[in-house]
Amino acid sequence: MSINSIKPLSVFSTIFAFATILHGVVLAVPVPNSATTPASKTQTSPTSHQTIELTKQQRLQIQMARQQRDKDIEALLNRSQDTKFKAALQSRQKVRRVLTSLELNQAQQKQVESILQTYKLQVKKILSSQASQPTSNSVGSNPQTSQPIKK
Repeated sequence: MSINSIKPLSVFSTIFAFATILHGVVLAVPVPNSATTPASKTQTSPTSHQTIELTKQQRLQIQMARQQRDKDIEALLNRSQDTKFKAALQSRQKVRRVLTSLELNQAQQKQVESILQTYKLQVKKILSSQASQPTSNSVGSNPQTSQPIKK
């Protein structure tokens, strides 16, 4: 009689074990929650975007740097790559994504990385010139001279 009760017990324990494991696997996958996801992304993401107010001159400088970057890249490409690159830029696709789809050879990849690095440094220089400019609304913008306290 004990043999008859062992078989259903082992079937039940096997089903229970699978259900427990499967439940744990399902819970291990993070489910995006619209209420919490953006807040956690902005706090932990190193590439979170901040609103930067640029002057017209800075916008123009960045636009000119971008145009030079694109010209330099186009000079490296063959005709079919150049056509794809220009079409992608017209449709406002991201440059890095476009470049990965062009199947560049190793020499082209190295030159493109150099061009992109130069562009990145130019933009940083332009943006740092904004950070060094004093703003009239900032707290403590009045320079204080250090003078001894008179008693």
